[in-house]
Order: sequence, then C-alpha cells, then structure tokens
Amino acid sequence: MTAPLLDRARAGDHDAFAELVDPYRRELQLHCYRLLGRVADAEDVVQETLLAAWRGLTEFEGRASVRSWLYRIATHRSLNAIRDAGRRPPPAP
Repeated sequence: MTAPLLDRARAGDHDAFAELVDPYRRELQLHCYRLLGRVADAEDVVQETLLAAWRGLTEFEGRASVRSWLYRIATHRSLNAIRDAGRRPPPAP
C-alpha cells in the first residue's frame, strides 16, 4: 500500500479504493465463509465489510495494515450476522 493510493481513496477516488481492497476480496470471502458456512451469506458480509471500510476510510489511522483492518471489520460483521441469525425465527416450512 502506498500513501498516495490511500490519500486518493480517502479523497473519494473509487478506483483507488478498489485497488486498495481488491487484493483481499477473495480471502475475505473465504474467511467469512468459514465463519458463516454459506457462500451467499459470506458474499453479503464481504459487501457490508467493503461498504463499512469505504465509509470508515477517513478513520483508518494506518497503525495496522489494510488487510488486518479489513479482517477485523469482516470478523465483526460475520459475528453480528451469526448473532442476528439466532434472534430471527426460523423460516416457515
């Protein structure tokens, strides 16, 4: 990761953000799948993760790598999805 790429992404450059996070998208999806057990749920959580990262990019301080920051977001989102699934009534047959 280069500082200029991060600065461009923080300034609202969608292409710079994609360049920043795309190398981790596949492994994030696998991480979420391992936690959730369903491909569709993992895809949803990865999308939520990337949206949260986009919205929170200005607060990213760079003390950790972008990869570990994304993993932290994805893990929290996955655990929230697991918790929320336990609160929903089962679907009707």
